[in-house]
Formats: sequence, structure tokens, C-alpha cells
Amino acid sequence: MKGMILAAGLGTRLEPLSRIRPKPLFPVLNRPLLAIAIEQLRGMEASHVVINAHHLAAQVEEFVQQGAWGKAVTVKVEAEILGIGGGIKNCADELRDAPFCIVVNGDIYHTFDLLPAVRYHTEMNNLATLILCDDSRFNQVGIDAEGKVVTIRKRKVPGSQPPVAILTFTGIHIISPRLFDLMPHAGAFDIMTCYLGLAASGEQVRGYPMRTGYWQDMGQIESYQALHRELLHGAGSVVHPAAHLEPGVMMEGFVCVGKGSRIEHGTSLKDTVIWDDCVIEQGSRIEGCIVADGARVTGEHREEALIPG
Repeated sequence: MKGMILAAGLGTRLEPLSRIRPKPLFPVLNRPLLAIAIEQLRGMEASHVVINAHHLAAQVEEFVQQGAWGKAVTVKVEAEILGIGGGIKNCADELRDAPFCIVVNGDIYHTFDLLPAVRYHTEMNNLATLILCDDSRFNQVGIDAEGKVVTIRKRKVPGSQPPVAILTFTGIHIISPRLFDLMPHAGAFDIMTCYLGLAASGEQVRGYPMRTGYWQDMGQIESYQALHRELLHGAGSVVHPAAHLEPGVMMEGFVCVGKGSRIEHGTSLKDTVIWDDCVIEQGSRIEGCIVADGARVTGEHREEALIPG
């Protein structure tokens, strides 16, 4: 098998933080999300992982070059944003020689065991298998009793049965190489519209509901905060060994402090994520904030995204 991580998005809903890092490099408990996704795919014995990049692509390339994966992980830069569908199609030459490929959005965190879904994909001879979960915020993919995708975003596959469940597409899909030949020839296109059309033509596009495991979309600042809150169970701290906390620092709720950051005496931190090489000056009070790389912060701040300058 091979893997692909979609990392080209602009991250506009994560501004101003996405001006500092592309969203797949946002740290999760001090580990870049991209590293977590790569290791998950490599742990499933993916022989090659390709990452598409566009926004701040040089950061993605540098991160991969500094990793220990060698030629097993490569980056393909898009001159123009191609969307999920176009991005996958653009990497067809790197992926089509595998029996199947697992594609993962670069802005999600999950703990799913994907091996049962892989077996299902293979046994059912699916063209594409969409990994689904139940999240009331995003439920929009309907499947019938046989698991076939019958609705997407309230658009119905003509002649299909009514859905027995409407669930969330997690941003993880297992695709067979034949899909590349059925996609539009080039350019940007929406993968979900493509799947809807293929299902309407009789192709095997199915959903696989996940009953166990954790999933969080990181597309917004609020969900990035929620991810840390949930991983730390609402209370607790993760402090990088290369961070420095002076005496008298107070921490409440969930707190994460990144590499090289210095938290000065008398500072109060609550429900806050601090990236690398930041300085929180003496006596500051920070609550519900995300502090981006290199920021120097003083005074009181609440529910802000803080960047340098």
C-alpha cells in the first residue's frame, strides 16, 4: 500500500496562526500533526507516502527533509491549489502502482484502527471507501444498508435507497488505483462531487463507519483548542524538555509549552497552547490563547491567537 497526506490548503480559517505555519505543521502536544500522520501510515507499512503542498510549501519540504524517513516520504508542490480531488489526481503517477492507497487530510487528528477498513475495502472490491464517524457538526454522507454512499451534502444518488445513517466524512479514504482513470483529466475539482457521480454510474463507493477511536477536525482555531483540551482531559500540562519555566509560574486547566519557550516568573497560564521559542513576560496572564512561534507576550490576553510583531 501507499499513502497520501493532503497538506496544500491555505488554512484561512486558522489565520493569523496559518501565516506562521501551514496547518499540517501545527503542533499537537508539541508534535507536528504531519509527523503523527506520517508515522500512522508508515506504521501500516505504507511503502511510500506522498505529501502535496502549496501554502508555505518550503516549510513542509524542510520538515520532511529533516525527518528520518528518507525516500519513503516525498513532497509534491502544487503551483496552484487543486483541491482534494485535483491534488490526489496530480499524484497519480506516484500512487497508482499500489493495490490501494490511504489518503488522509492533513488537518485531522485521529486514533482509528484502519486495518479493518482496509480489509473491508479489499473484500468488497470497492473503488473508494470513505471512513466515517458520527459527529453532529459535520454529518452529511448518507449510506444505505449495504454501506453504499447514497447521499452527499443532501445530494442524492439517482435511484438509490434512502440512507440508513448520515455520518461525517473524516477526511480519510481508501482508494483503488482504477479511480485515477475515472477522475477528471486535470485541474482542480471536488472529490465528493466526483464520488457522487461515480456512485451514480454504479461504481462501488462505500462508507465504513468507525465505532471506536477519536477524531477531531483541526480546521478552526476553536477545534485546535478543543483537541488539546480533550487530549489532556481538560486539565494537565505538557512542557517540552527544552522549554524553561521560571519559579512562580501558575498553570490551570490544560497547558502546552513548546521547545525553547520561556515563561517568566509570576506568569499565569490557563487553557493555553504555546508554540516554540516564545517569551511570556513576567506577571502576564494568558487564558484560552494560542501563542505562535517566536511571539513575545506581555500583559493580559484572553481567547486570542497571538503571533510575533
